[in-house]
Amino acid sequence: MSPRLRTALRFFHRWIGFPAGLFLFILCFTGSLACFSPEIQGWMQPRTTLQAPLPPITQAGLLEAGLALKTQLDGGTFAFLKLPSPRDPVFRLWHYDGRLFLGPALAPDTGLPLKGHDVTGGTFFVTLHSNLHLPSPWGQIIITLAGVGLLITLLTGLWLQLRRFLPDLLLFRPHAARQRRWLDLHLLGGTLYLPVLFIIGLSGVVLQSQKLLHMINPPHRSPGHASRHQTHTAAPPAISPVILTSLTDNGLRQWGTIADGFLMQTSRELGLYAPDNLHFCLQRHALTPSHPDMLPQPLCPTVHSFFIGLHNLRWAGLITRWLYCLSGLLGCAIIGSGMVLFLQSERNGLAHAGTISFSRQGLQRSYEALSTATLLGLPLATLALFWGTRLPTPDALSPVIWEERLFYDIWGLSLLHGFITRRAARQQIGLLALLGFGTTGLDLATRSFHTGRPLLFMAVDALAACIGLVSLVCLLRQPKVTA
Repeated sequence: MSPRLRTALRFFHRWIGFPAGLFLFILCFTGSLACFSPEIQGWMQPRTTLQAPLPPITQAGLLEAGLALKTQLDGGTFAFLKLPSPRDPVFRLWHYDGRLFLGPALAPDTGLPLKGHDVTGGTFFVTLHSNLHLPSPWGQIIITLAGVGLLITLLTGLWLQLRRFLPDLLLFRPHAARQRRWLDLHLLGGTLYLPVLFIIGLSGVVLQSQKLLHMINPPHRSPGHASRHQTHTAAPPAISPVILTSLTDNGLRQWGTIADGFLMQTSRELGLYAPDNLHFCLQRHALTPSHPDMLPQPLCPTVHSFFIGLHNLRWAGLITRWLYCLSGLLGCAIIGSGMVLFLQSERNGLAHAGTISFSRQGLQRSYEALSTATLLGLPLATLALFWGTRLPTPDALSPVIWEERLFYDIWGLSLLHGFITRRAARQQIGLLALLGFGTTGLDLATRSFHTGRPLLFMAVDALAACIGLVSLVCLLRQPKVTA
């Protein structure tokens, strides 16, 4: 490779990788959490996890929940009824407010509301992953550009390290110099994770690009297919015990299960939608009173459904979801180590420069503040959000508004803290360790000891404790920095 080509590849790898990495870290982190969205919902609402043995869905419970759905639709709220599943064993009478899915949890055997208030829940991270909580189309544009940046960074990094690809596969020197350790971690993780990172990045770019294309040129719909706006403005459908019973019976007969399916208005009728986990590709099969049977469908009817199956993993079992979650966290480590190397390279450039302008110092402080808010502020805000769902809410605010405000305020303060002092990273790592280790105590103190699904709470507490442990190790190994 010629020196000129290597210099160009390094330039693109660094100056596309760093700004894209700020968003890619957010996407990898929230994507890992989104793999367990129902479980996070259960941790934040411990009273909805129910004690074992879990009560089954009863006819009386289904009818009572159906009446609650009818009340919502008659009142002008476009709600839907999510059916119980092993991952979330309660009815969810949800509506989408543009950012979150909100609504009461209903008991599967009685259909009556369970105790507890609305929380941001796991869908908060799903929406943050899909559009960064930004209005359309800005969220989709930013994520698409970040995904393209990821692909460029992967290709340029692979090209730069092509000759040393196999040696770097097993090379890690934990006792080497600090910059060498970060570089080894970056190369080792990137080598091992390259295929998965490329697949996830490519599928994400395709999905976001398709969303943008549909916004620019809405797809043609068949005469019998109602648009979302038409469905929202249509008269509420008829909901009766006969309709609910026939829909669920037909769903059981054709799909074998209705767990995790949902009842929602489609055109002027009530439709029962098939569970997302029936197929690898997402297929929105709906049974209605006028169309009680579904015609056979191809496994992947569209390219969009294939990439949703590849990226969203709604079909996946527990082991596959854990593998995807850990892969996302490994992606965070690769991106984070690359950002650290970028900062160290910039510091070295300043150290060797004869004179340093005020603007260059300001840029360096901006890079450090943005990196601190991304690598530390986001996990810190996430743990604060978990704590906020269990602690008392100020009387002047609703729980959901308080939790969202807490998340974004902590995240914003992390950025401001990074601008104020160079010790921000060290101080925020210490706070991360404190919140991570304290999550288990908070969990045990704010829920019944005999709450159902103890493994769910143990898993979340263990992950928070791992964040605390990693933060403590980093705090002990990090050199002290003066302001």
